[in-house]
Amino acid sequence: MSSKIYFSDSKKRSMGFHVIRAISSVLNKAAPRLALRQAEKLLLTPAKGRKKITMPEQMTVEQISGVAGNLQQYRLGEGQIVILTHGWSGSASQFFPLMEKIAKAGFQAIAFDHYGHGNSSGKIANLPLFIKGINDVVTLHGKENIRCIVSHSMGTVSALNLPKDIPHVLIAPIFGFYDSLRKSVFDSGMSPALFERLLKDIEGTHQIRFKDAVSEQHIGLVEQPLHIIHDEQDRFAPFAASQAMSETYSHIKLYPTQGHGHGRVINSANTWLVMQGLLQQPLNNQK
Repeated sequence: MSSKIYFSDSKKRSMGFHVIRAISSVLNKAAPRLALRQAEKLLLTPAKGRKKITMPEQMTVEQISGVAGNLQQYRLGEGQIVILTHGWSGSASQFFPLMEKIAKAGFQAIAFDHYGHGNSSGKIANLPLFIKGINDVVTLHGKENIRCIVSHSMGTVSALNLPKDIPHVLIAPIFGFYDSLRKSVFDSGMSPALFERLLKDIEGTHQIRFKDAVSEQHIGLVEQPLHIIHDEQDRFAPFAASQAMSETYSHIKLYPTQGHGHGRVINSANTWLVMQGLLQQPLNNQK
């Protein structure tokens, strides 16, 4: 259900909108604890059942320990590390074809399922948990061993919260995350008061404020050249936002694509061309 809310592009308000608004408003006043748990279940439960992608031969699969449980990690290749981090309702398997190319190029590709996703711990997820997940993986392998971070969709928001001297490739990045989230949820019919209570509960639990974590607060501070790959027909993450960022900051290079949408762009030829160019450059020459 959460993916239908976050990734809906409908402009119409159905009867369901009014029913949800009425029920959530009443519950928020009459049974606040129950209302909060139901809102958590509705909004913080990633979708399951993503299409299976064949795992490459020689790939190592292992559980690693993190601050919120265990994360399922996938490794392929040897050498400097390229970490790949997926978005909402995604999984590490989305990167398998790209990981094979990275490994053949002489690098170690590492992807993982975020908390609440795939085979990692938990049933719910949120932006603070995304941030903690990517931090767990970077801490485990050591920032000094990481060649670059490749992130997709909501994963780009969490990736930009990392130390600012790591090179980034952002695929279909999300900008305006906080405002977009509020609009999507309000358009679904949920009581605004209940939604704000849920955000405060998440922020209190994880000691991370949503407004401090959004991409706009961090992208200008990145010390390395930053590469954005974004399809002009992306229906879920507007291309215009990436274009505006590339025009605002000189360290951002934008690579527009056509016809790949929000997900297929991950393993497009365009993405691999950008990755090849980045990986072939000496790290100390990128500043």
